[in-house]
Amino acid sequence: MISAKRLTVLFAFSGLLTGCSVGVGGIGIGGGSNGVGVGAGLSFPISGSTSTKESATDSSQPDCNGEVYQVQPNYPAQAMAQEFEGKVAVTFDVKSDGRATGYSAKGDKAFFAETWKAVARSCWTPGVRKDLVVTFKMNKPIMFEPTAP
Repeated sequence: MISAKRLTVLFAFSGLLTGCSVGVGGIGIGGGSNGVGVGAGLSFPISGSTSTKESATDSSQPDCNGEVYQVQPNYPAQAMAQEFEGKVAVTFDVKSDGRATGYSAKGDKAFFAETWKAVARSCWTPGVRKDLVVTFKMNKPIMFEPTAP
């Protein structure tokens, strides 16, 4: 029988997995004298995921004051550890202050968060719509590229 303490740890751990799929390997909980334990790992969906956000800005991001620059996405640590590569197509409008709004993404969900952070931290040419692709390949620079016409 699982003790209340182990059950609490199991529920706490399951809260960390919200939004993730369970796979093979990864983090384990358990052991003990009776040999009861729980093991779980994280895996990424391969493709077909989508995400939308109303605004890519938050209150901590100042106005761009006419500057235009791109912050490049970081390769997610877990994706790098699993040597997982992927692609994200992003679309958003740029407000008059140079910040993104109406953000949507399609592609490999494992890379959505880092792509989102980069879009939110960048300053874009005001008043335009952006359709970009970000390709995440091991040991290659990660950059925003225009989508093919």
